[in-house]
Amino acid sequence: VYLQIRLVPHPLFDVEEHNLSIVVPLAPWEAALGTKVNLPTLSGKIQLTIPANSQSGQRLRIKGKGLLSKKVKGDLFAVIKIVNPPSSDDVSKKLWAELAEKAHFDPRSKWSE
Repeated sequence: VYLQIRLVPHPLFDVEEHNLSIVVPLAPWEAALGTKVNLPTLSGKIQLTIPANSQSGQRLRIKGKGLLSKKVKGDLFAVIKIVNPPSSDDVSKKLWAELAEKAHFDPRSKWSE
């Protein structure tokens, strides 16, 4: 007798052995300034502190909130994804332009090295 087990994808969590990961969408200002978000887990919501200057793709570990087994208690990884607003009005565009002018930030500066 062979038993074949398939895991059905969860709408929020991805499974990596006993660990889980969840994508946490953040507005650019939340990632830059830091924030607190209510994060769903398998056992209910927790409040997660997002540190200032967080980067897209950064993984924050929440110990012991993954899958449970007899021997292992997995972790939950919150993966940051910076999401821009869907549309910008004239005021927002002006603020973005002002930020771009004053920030003097080039995300591709390492390419010329």
